Amino acid sequence: MKGQDSSDTLTVSRTVPAKRTRVFRAWTNASEVKQWWTIGEGWTTSAVEIDLRVGGKFSFGNESDTGALTTITGEFLVVERPSKLVYTWRFPGAPSESSTITVEFHDMGPQTEVVVTHTKVSKEMLLGAIGGWEAAIAGLIMFLITPPKTSK
Repeated sequence: MKGQDSSDTLTVSRTVPAKRTRVFRAWTNASEVKQWWTIGEGWTTSAVEIDLRVGGKFSFGNESDTGALTTITGEFLVVERPSKLVYTWRFPGAPSESSTITVEFHDMGPQTEVVVTHTKVSKEMLLGAIGGWEAAIAGLIMFLITPPKTSK
C-alpha cells in the first residue's frame, strides 16, 4: 500500500485483485460494505445505509468489541460509476467541519487501483485515519478474494 500525506491531506492507494465494476459495487452496496468495512482491529460494522446519488447520504455504524459505537456519516458530492466518488466525511471527535473523501477506481484489467484521498484531516486524527483506511482496504481485499458462503 502506498500512502502519503501533506499538512491536512492523506492519500492511500492499493491495487485490488478484482475488476473495477466489482470493486465499485463492493464500495457502494450497503450489504457488501457491511461485510468488509472496518475502522481497525476490534471493530465491526453493525449498520450501513447508502443512498448512492449526488446529494444522497450515507451512514456507517461501527461497533468496538467493548460495545462502543461510532457512526461515520456524509453526503455524496460526485458519483461517477464506476470510476470516482467524492463525499463528505464526519467522524466523532474530528473537527466540526467535515473532511472530504475522493475515491478513484483505476481500471487495470483484472485488477483495480483504488486511490483514497482524505482532505481536512487534523494532525490529531492523521495516524488514526491512516490506520483506518489501511484496515478498510485490507478488509475490502479479503472480502473480494474470499469465495462467497453458500448455504446447503
